[in-house]
Amino acid sequence: MKILKTMKKSKMNSQPLKTISKLFLLLFTTISSASCTNDDNANIKKSPVVLVHGAWQASYVWDQTEKDLKAAGYNVTVVKLPGHGDDTTPAYQVSFQAYVDKVKKAVNAYNEPVILIGHSLGGAVITQTAAEVPQKIKKLIYVAGFIPQSGKSVLDYSQMDTASLLPPSLKLSDDQTLAGIVNPEVNLTKIFAQDATDAQKQFLVSKYKAEPTIPLGTPLTYKTEDYNLGGKKYYIFTTADNTITYNFQQKMAKEAGITNTYTINSGHSPFISKSAELTKLIKEIITK
Repeated sequence: MKILKTMKKSKMNSQPLKTISKLFLLLFTTISSASCTNDDNANIKKSPVVLVHGAWQASYVWDQTEKDLKAAGYNVTVVKLPGHGDDTTPAYQVSFQAYVDKVKKAVNAYNEPVILIGHSLGGAVITQTAAEVPQKIKKLIYVAGFIPQSGKSVLDYSQMDTASLLPPSLKLSDDQTLAGIVNPEVNLTKIFAQDATDAQKQFLVSKYKAEPTIPLGTPLTYKTEDYNLGGKKYYIFTTADNTITYNFQQKMAKEAGITNTYTINSGHSPFISKSAELTKLIKEIITK
């Protein structure tokens, strides 16, 4: 009887031990799984990013975006289009194909497909580029970018956007190779960055340079099937845009078959006025 009582007592005491053991095993498994997930995320290969600026601006507009993406571990190339910024190529020598060739050179410098991002005029440039080297594009991201159909130019599309503040504010040089903005100290920021701070507006005005006209009027030439890209196209709408209006951005994205869309409540230059928010969206798209 004494032995039986001892055995019963031993079985009763073992139950809490078994429960504790199961809880410990569950906890250990959860921690191990989380650790592996974190390690996996840390080891995910990050595709290189190529950034293309738009008209009346230059590579400097991507400075903060480039810095933030590099800090997050991405390899980044910011393309400097001929005739912009510090580049002294005469306007009459600047061509749309020269833009595309410059971007293709940046893309082909990587031995893998890239994330190609274009703003405004840069949208047209990345459209043509992607159609010429579709195998080198992992994702194509437009930030308030033009997407002219083959046979149409940026100028054609700009004139379709009747609510834009840009066309009425332009003036041509005597030889018509440059398009300037009337009274840029006032109109430049009203058109491109009305939501920027005073310091940001002053920065943009200080960098202002008239735009070569030949690329603006050059029609794109690409095969629709090459540009299809199998759903790898994305668009970030700028909802308070005075340069390419929100409605017109939506129209272009729909025509181009882009269903992966995002919005940011900004003017035409979110990399200036809302850089952190834009970078967050870009990283979200990249990691989808």
